[in-house]
Amino acid sequence: MNYFFAFKNNILKSELQIPLFKNRSTRPSKLKLFRCYPKNNKWVLEDLSEKKINDYFYILNNDNISNSDVYFLGQDGLDINFKGEKLIDFNSFTNTQPEFRANLKIYIDEGGFSSYQSEYPYSMVVKKGTILSSVSSLANSEAEKNFIIIKNIFEKPIEQNFNAYLVNIRTKKIEEIFELKTNNANFIEINSKLIKPEIFLTTKEYLGIPMFVSIKNKFLSFEHTHPPHEYILSNDKYIKIKDLKKEINEISN
Repeated sequence: MNYFFAFKNNILKSELQIPLFKNRSTRPSKLKLFRCYPKNNKWVLEDLSEKKINDYFYILNNDNISNSDVYFLGQDGLDINFKGEKLIDFNSFTNTQPEFRANLKIYIDEGGFSSYQSEYPYSMVVKKGTILSSVSSLANSEAEKNFIIIKNIFEKPIEQNFNAYLVNIRTKKIEEIFELKTNNANFIEINSKLIKPEIFLTTKEYLGIPMFVSIKNKFLSFEHTHPPHEYILSNDKYIKIKDLKKEINEISN
């Protein structure tokens, strides 16, 4: 199952488009769209059926979106039995190969836009862990602004602070520390002086999807990182990444 998300801040706006058909079939589903967000240690559930624009799509515009929201497709009547204690596997409809995608469009008023596939797999929702991502692989040192947006979705309805670090692997120093929050979209603005090959982003305790946004002349570049082992071609790539994670963890401790 996939959950979906969007985000916004004082610069970036977004729109989320969720299809009701699979990538191997155009037949529309009768599943409904739901919104969840944490409040007082409970998941609050809302039915978003009115956002269905036709038989094939739900669309949420910027005014409908919150950084603490998660969205998913579920059966009619789900809200009657919903306990609010944790997120579960609500459907098998989004279990597809290739992956089931929603479209997350981000834009700037009187400026450009870009898109990204918005999905957060249920397999990540139930896990804790760490993020490791190269900053220079996607950030642009010549841009006017660079953001890393980290969306975390955790099964329990908690809003707990945790840290992200920019670590310099060459000098063995922490360059910056950022406070993030679970079950939220977190924004990190990167100083262009820190966009170098030796700088890595890492977190402790919680997973998330790091997305990089660069802004220049009101045009946008919007990309997500892959797991670090996907950048290495050698047979011992998992060993190399394990050693790198160990070294970076020792610096951030």
